[in-house]
Formats: sequence, C-alpha cells, structure tokens
Amino acid sequence: MSSTTSIISSITIYSGLPIFICGSIGNLLNLLLLWSTRRNSCGFLFLVSSIVNSIVLFYGLFTRILSVGFGVDWSQTNLIWCKTRVGLIQSSTLISLSCICLASIDRFLLTCRQEKYRKLSRLSTARWATAISTFIWISHSVPHFVYYQLLPSSLNSTTTSYTCVILSNTFYTNYRIYFVLVVFYGLTPITVLSVMGILTYRNMNMLQLDRQRHAVQRQLTLMLLVQIPIIIVSVLPFTIFTEYLTITATTIKSADQIARENIINNIVNPLFYVTFACPFFVFYISSPTFKKEAKVLLSCQRREKMTINRVQPGIATTVGV
Repeated sequence: MSSTTSIISSITIYSGLPIFICGSIGNLLNLLLLWSTRRNSCGFLFLVSSIVNSIVLFYGLFTRILSVGFGVDWSQTNLIWCKTRVGLIQSSTLISLSCICLASIDRFLLTCRQEKYRKLSRLSTARWATAISTFIWISHSVPHFVYYQLLPSSLNSTTTSYTCVILSNTFYTNYRIYFVLVVFYGLTPITVLSVMGILTYRNMNMLQLDRQRHAVQRQLTLMLLVQIPIIIVSVLPFTIFTEYLTITATTIKSADQIARENIINNIVNPLFYVTFACPFFVFYISSPTFKKEAKVLLSCQRREKMTINRVQPGIATTVGV
C-alpha cells in the first residue's frame, strides 16, 4: 500500500505540475494575444474560455496536486473550501466547455451562405450566450454548497480528522454521476464540436473565397478541429473510468485490483485537465498568424498594428459570399 501511495503521488506531481504550469502560462498568453479581439464574437468566447480555464486549473488540478501529491488538503480543514471547491470546479469546467461549443457554433454560422445565419455571428449574441450559460452552470452547482459537509473520519483521544463528503442524497448523487458526467462532460461537447466542425468545413468548401480570406478561414477551422480529438482523448477516459468506479463501487475487489484502479484513476484525472491547458498550444500549432504574434510577444518586440492578416476568430468581413 505504501508503494502504491508513492506511485500515485509521483504520477500526480510529475504529470499534474507540467500541465498546470504550462496551462496557466498558456492561458495568460491567450489573454494578452486575444485581448484585441474581445469585440469580436469568437475572440470574446476564446478570451472568456481562457479566463475560466485558469480557474479550472487552479481549483481542480492545483488543489489535487497539493492533496494527493503533497498531502495538503484544505477541504479537510476548512468548511467553506469544502463546500465551494467542487462547485467551482464543476461550474467553471462546464462554462469553459460551453464557450468552446459556442465558439464552434459561431464559426459555423460565420461560414453559412445565408445572410440571416451569418448575422447571428455577432458580439452581442456571444455575450448573451455566455451570460446565460454562466448563470445556468453556477445555479446548477448550488447543491454542492448545500450537500457537502465536513464529517469526522477518525476519532481518538488526541485528534479528530475530518473528510469533505457529500451528504446522503440518492437522487442528486445519481444525477451527478450518471447524467452530468456522461451528458455534460462527455456526449454534449464532443457531439457539438464534431458536428459543427464537419459543417464548418463543408461550408468553407462551398464558399468562393479569395486566397487571403481562405487562408484566414482555414486557420480558424484548424483551431477548431484540433481541439476535438484533444477533448475526446482527455475528457472521455475520465468520464468512462469514473462511471466504471461508480458502477463497481459495491463490488468486492482484491487489494491488487483496488491499487491498480487507484493508479489508473490518478492517470486519467490529470489527463482530464489537458483540455483546459492546451488552447494556447492548439492555436500556436494550427495558426501561423497566431504563432507569429506569440513569437513577437515572447521576444518582447514591439507589436505592430495588425491588418486583415491578423487572426481574429469569427470576423464576419472575412467571409466572401
């Protein structure tokens, strides 16, 4: 058991820390590079997503590294932290995934031939959609503030240790495990991104674009399509294995099987956060213009005012019909 604990701790530290550090730096760079596109619908969604991703990485991944890797678990000593941590992780995660899905829908609308659909790709729509989804997911996470409590896990003559657990509520527990994880974390973002990616690619092939505009649209499409396999690879294993652990929770297992499952769980858990750490690197790889801007920023050179060649995700004037 001591060996298994050491392995789990090492996996969490050596896989989680690089993801957290690279993701946090990447999200900060996204804020700097995408700030000028904040008045653009898709640029605004990318910007909000980068902000929320930083919250996900801190409350989700960093605190897990502290608790599993270094044995520092604030949720076992602070009731407020116990009640808010899971709720903040869930709401910020779902807000981030919603922004990615909304951005993919925005790009699909942008490439539609019908003007009535292209008119929906505007900043006001993106702001309203973001505000509504934020309100929904924060409200959706309110039960965490009610049902999570600090309960004694062991009691002796000298000290009492506590554990942050969810109080017995069969309906909410089943809903959270069997619906939220499967539908909101897995099926919905994967389906939306896949369908919108295919439709956007089809629309682009139907549009008669000049060379410069086609290059911009191709970069935007790649920035979308590259995210789809990343979300599948990072989110799906976590969802599937969490469901497996839940379904087999009452099954009698050997000590070796429990140890293997704990190790696997601590592999897929940090992997889950890759989705929220990768956007900068996705944009850097898939967009030559974004890469050029990033190099200018990182080399501390003077950034010149960009013209139409600058990648501004979702600008309606880049579509020729």
